[in-house]
This record gives sequence, C-alpha cells and structure tokens, in this order.
Amino acid sequence: MSNLQLNLRLYPWFRAASDGHAWITVFFLYMSQRLPLDQVIQLSAVYYLSAFILEVPSGYFSDRIGRRTTLLMAASALILAYLCFIIGAGYWWFAAGQFLLAAGIAMQSGTDTALHYDSLKALGRESEYAQREANAEQWGLIMLAIATIAGGVLGLIDLRLAYVFSLCSALTMAVLVWRFAEPMHAQETTALPQSFTAVVLSCLARLRDPLLGWILLVVVVLYALAHIVYELYQPYISLLQLPVFAASSYAPLISGVVISISMFGGALGARASISWQSRLGLVGILAVAMLIQLGIVAAMAIAVSPLVLALVCLRNFPMALVHAPVRAAIAPRITRAQRATYLSLQGLFERLFFALLLLGLSSGLERGAAVSEPTLLNILTSTLWIGIALAVALFIFSSRIRRVLKVKPQAE
Repeated sequence: MSNLQLNLRLYPWFRAASDGHAWITVFFLYMSQRLPLDQVIQLSAVYYLSAFILEVPSGYFSDRIGRRTTLLMAASALILAYLCFIIGAGYWWFAAGQFLLAAGIAMQSGTDTALHYDSLKALGRESEYAQREANAEQWGLIMLAIATIAGGVLGLIDLRLAYVFSLCSALTMAVLVWRFAEPMHAQETTALPQSFTAVVLSCLARLRDPLLGWILLVVVVLYALAHIVYELYQPYISLLQLPVFAASSYAPLISGVVISISMFGGALGARASISWQSRLGLVGILAVAMLIQLGIVAAMAIAVSPLVLALVCLRNFPMALVHAPVRAAIAPRITRAQRATYLSLQGLFERLFFALLLLGLSSGLERGAAVSEPTLLNILTSTLWIGIALAVALFIFSSRIRRVLKVKPQAE
C-alpha cells in the first residue's frame, strides 16, 4: 500500500478522532465553577478572538509548509490545551487553554479536507472526493455525538473528565497524523505568489468565479441561520420551564443529550448528501438545506413549545447535508497552493457575518433586559426575515449558477 493510499484509509479515523470534543458539553459549567461570570465571558472572547486572528494565517501556513506538518501542530496545540484545562485552576491557565484550543481548531480547519483532496488528486482519484468526504464527515459527526453524550455522563462525576476524554481523542489524532504522508504537487506552486498578502488577495480574486462567489454567500447565510439556533437554544429551553431542565444537577447530561442528538442528525445529513445531490444537483441541495434551516428558525419564532425542540435537534442536518457537495464543487476550482487558505477565508467570512448579525440584533434590545419569551421570539423573527430576504436574493440567480456548473473547472 502506498503512503497516499494509507492517507485515504486513515482519513475517516482521523476525522473521528479529531471530533472527540467532549468538552463542548461542559466548558461553561466547568469554568464557571472556578471563575466569576465576567472572567468566563472574557475567556469566551479569548477563544473567538484567537480563532479570528489565526484562521487565515493557519491556512496560508498549510499551503506553504504542508498539510501533515500543520495537522501535527494542530494536534499538539489541542493536547496542550486540554492539559491546561485539566491541570490548571486559574484564569491564566484557562486563557492559555482557550488560545491553544482556538489554534488547534484553526490549524485543522481546511487543512484536513485539503489533505484529503490532494491525496486523491495525486492518485488520480479526485472524482471519489465527494463521496469519501461525506463518509468522513459522517464518522466525524458520529464521534462528536458520542463525545458530547460521554462528556455529559462524565460531567456528572467530575467536569474535568470531559477534558480527559478530549485529550485521549487528541492523542489518537496525533498518532494518525504522524502516519500521514504529505501529498506534494510542486508544479502547482512554482508560479504562485509566496507572500501572505499576495496569496490572500489571489484567493479573494477567485470569488470572481460566479459559482465560488455564490457558494460563499449561500454557506455564510446557512452558517448564520444554524448558529443563531445554537446560540439561542439554551434560553429557549429555559423558557419551556420543564421540570427535567430545571434540575441543575443534571445540567451536563441534559446539555450532552441535546447536542448529541443534533450531531447524530448531522451524521444522517452527511450520509444522505451525495445521493440527494445526485437527484437535486448542487443548487437543489443548497436550496433544500436553506429551506430546512429557515423552517427551524421559523418554528422557534412562532412559539416556545417542547415540540419545536425536536426540530432544534435537527440543526446540524442541513449543514452536514451540504458539506461534501460544497467542498467537492470548490476543490477543483482552487489550486493546491491556495486551497487551505481559501477554505480558511470562507470560515472567516462565516464567523464575521454571524458576529455582525448578532451585533445588529443586540442593538435593538433594551440594555440590561432579561431573557423573556417576547424578546427571544422577536430576535428569531428578525433573523427569519433577514434569512428569507437573503435566500430569495441568492436563489434568483440560480439559473446562471446551473449554467456555470456545466462548465469544467479550469483552476488545475
């Protein structure tokens, strides 16, 4: 078996190991046990600011230095992050952990799928990318579902144990990355600019491709709709006033169950993605994902009801549904030396738009107002109308995008 064939064999296992984020279930509870609320919020800001700063430079590093080296650094950063959370007990330990966690996730983002596509291309099997990426996405989401429920169960014993679980996953990830081989395409890098600014500008210039520009806008809107559900599901649950959700001693387990169900829904979306795309096409599957995401937001905006909670658990389904088809459409249109940087830029735009949306929504709230049903429903209603307006505007141009899809990519 060649080294690159080994990459393909190990990649699904790597995606599973890299998604063992059991800490997601308990991180707020864990830090708030040891620190006051204002410092916990500051630590969240440390993570998001670090992710924002490191997102694109990590993609550039991957394109210039190599996929394997970047993923080894990502695994190392995650290992150190979890050690900070496990052995530390103060603000600066947790701040270091948040920075390293953001660094590890940023360095993995885009690099993993780029290594996957590069390996297939070097073997002349890039036509298999969409199905293989969907399979790997499915295993990653299944592992994330297992990890989050495990984090909830372990959190009943000791919240720190969720980070121990995550540490074991990161160590497994490091072992798998060590066995990867670097897929090289030297002929694709010699004619490209080398400076960070030049590479970023060349990636932005790719957005003149109508398909790439349109995909970026669609996934940015989908990301915002999915994450508004994620941000608001906890206050939504609290407004239900169900006895089980009022039991604070079971908070880690309840959080883990809700997140785990969502991740299993995402695994189903990943599994269905390629067959749905074969029937609907890229534009069709993105339209379906947008309708589902808008439907979830609409249901939450209509009323606070336990029945809607089942829909909230499906928030990952539409995002997983489009992951592989979108990456398969992007990959052949971006050269090897720009691929991770471009994907990192896409992630940056997603987070930036969502941050601006949150700022816009919060600007209309009364300062110091408590969470209430009218306030929450107003936020969701505003998001829904914004999403509908953007979706209609984007899909007006779908006929042009369908014509572009019939043209063979020219990037490589």
